[in-house]
Amino acid sequence: MASKKFESFAQDLSAALSDDAGKLFDFQVQLMKREIAEGWKAFYAQAVLFEQILPAPLINELGRQYAVEHLRCEIWRDSDQMAWRGFGQVGSQYRSSLLTQWSEHPESLAGYRNFLHVGELDTGAAPTPNPLDCTANAVLRGRIETDNQHWWYQTQADTTDWYVEAAAQGVLTPPLMVRELAPATPVRDMSVDLADDGPYWKAVHQARWRQIMNATQFAAFTKPDENLRLMAALAPDFPYAAHLSSAKRLVFVQQGEGALAWALMIDKTDGSTTYRYPPKLILISREQTKKLKDDDILFQNVIGTWFVSYTSGARCLETELLFHLPRSRRLIEFYAPYVQQALSHAA
Repeated sequence: MASKKFESFAQDLSAALSDDAGKLFDFQVQLMKREIAEGWKAFYAQAVLFEQILPAPLINELGRQYAVEHLRCEIWRDSDQMAWRGFGQVGSQYRSSLLTQWSEHPESLAGYRNFLHVGELDTGAAPTPNPLDCTANAVLRGRIETDNQHWWYQTQADTTDWYVEAAAQGVLTPPLMVRELAPATPVRDMSVDLADDGPYWKAVHQARWRQIMNATQFAAFTKPDENLRLMAALAPDFPYAAHLSSAKRLVFVQQGEGALAWALMIDKTDGSTTYRYPPKLILISREQTKKLKDDDILFQNVIGTWFVSYTSGARCLETELLFHLPRSRRLIEFYAPYVQQALSHAA
């Protein structure tokens, strides 16, 4: 299979990226800022809020180092573990002495600051809180008690409203079905702690809009037709590769020359009935002729891999493609020197 032929290349590429993991993290931050400026706040709502309300430094050297080590784990993650992001060294060939030290001696993370990786805060949805950024945790808890503002519910409301705004850019699909909500009156339930009073905070941080599921358009998420139509319209440089695709995996391969090709993969191989977004950016061999399996993937993007995704209507598909397609092209441009370096070394 292609992955065997290019095994040396894949190892060299992972090694080069791992050596430069700090640059990957810095690029991820730069890309996020650029996309927020372009109007895609809905995909970064928590980061937008935290940047506004948390004190400097938003990221210190310890926080950056922690994020870089996790990136290295992702770079070396086994292909069958690709879908399970965020589990540190589990399923990764990379063994980080720093992550081991921090796990065994959490006190060594005292002073950690990183607004993009705050850990599991004790005022959020985590069943077992484990704050990494203790300054952020203290500030956000204090904000609940003194300012009557809850970061978790504010983020949810902002995401909803900003997503509806972003969806207005679409022109190839029917508009989202939304309902404007009447103002709600916050009522405290004194039998629960203030931080845990969900109905109260949902009223305090009420979204303006509620998305309504368009049942007649739900097939767009379960059958390939609408996905293929939108990709053909929005990404003609990534034509559909029927010979690599299956009922549960749609593969779109970037046009070009050379032994390797970037591809976008839209999956429902995890047992879901719906195609999962965002599309996964992967690197494969152009010689691949059989249905694409995980083992055939030479590399999968590790820079920002999880984003909010809605299934309220076909406009959601278009909205997310409008965001992720330019993003994928920028990622390809960033990775290009590393791919060329690994090809030259493998040759």
